[in-house]
Amino acid sequence: MAEKKLDGIVTRGHGNRFMVFAEGRYYDCQLRKKVKFKTDQTTPVAVGDDVRITVIGEDEGAIEEVRERRSVLSRPAVGRETNEHVLAANIDSLVIVVSIQSPILKPGLIDRFLIAAEIGGLTPAIVINKLDLGLDKSDAEAIEVYQSLGYDLFLTSALNGDGLDEFREFLENHRSILSGHSGVGKSTLLNRILPDLNLRTLDVSHSTGRGQHATSHIELFYLSKDGFVIDSPGIKVLGLWQLEKENLSEYYQEMHPYLDGCRFTRCSHIHEPDCAVREAVEKGDISALRYQNYTQIYNSL
Repeated sequence: MAEKKLDGIVTRGHGNRFMVFAEGRYYDCQLRKKVKFKTDQTTPVAVGDDVRITVIGEDEGAIEEVRERRSVLSRPAVGRETNEHVLAANIDSLVIVVSIQSPILKPGLIDRFLIAAEIGGLTPAIVINKLDLGLDKSDAEAIEVYQSLGYDLFLTSALNGDGLDEFREFLENHRSILSGHSGVGKSTLLNRILPDLNLRTLDVSHSTGRGQHATSHIELFYLSKDGFVIDSPGIKVLGLWQLEKENLSEYYQEMHPYLDGCRFTRCSHIHEPDCAVREAVEKGDISALRYQNYTQIYNSL
């Protein structure tokens, strides 16, 4: 009897074992050594990978092949910054989840995720959660900035349901990953959209004002016929994979019209004289908020 081969998608991984969703059911799969050793990838298998498996039991299988990835969300490996750690693969959308308060909105993190999305070939979207806590002036100004740049932006409240219908409609029919700080409400949003998930959630710490890690691993969930959504642990700081500071301005679309107007070809847009980008910031043609984020990221690279 011929072995049964199936095409599937990796939904969760732990060590050398991976859960694969194929033809409407889940298989607990081991990774064949030949697959692991024929790739130079630091992460040979990631959540979201399209794979070919051999069924070797009622609910068990073996991964025989990992298909070529069309997109990745990556960061430098912890403690080994020269190696790429793939957080998830083959995603269409990176949904950047932030909150108004508890924890406070941090536009710098939004920019880091926007850059990571472009590097990895993902389309970004932004969710501003906990709308029930009320917007202050700086929050409203930040929202206006990102809306003016053309990003899909959703104002939601997982508590009272505001914006959830529009957000769920956005998630349908493609693969998305929700990412952001701990405590911003990623798992709570998914619980409201998919009540059967019953994902574990934690309140923000009263002593630190920071979110606590409720999600401990990356996991992909079936949403609809062609829709999958990935929940991920909170990230304090997102390291940017293979980004040189000299190229950072390329990831700020509003700077593009001014890059050829600087006196120096390799202008950092921070301290050089006759910088067209800084002049645009002073005139209000480039958001001061975004420029501040740019300088902070530049200095961190």
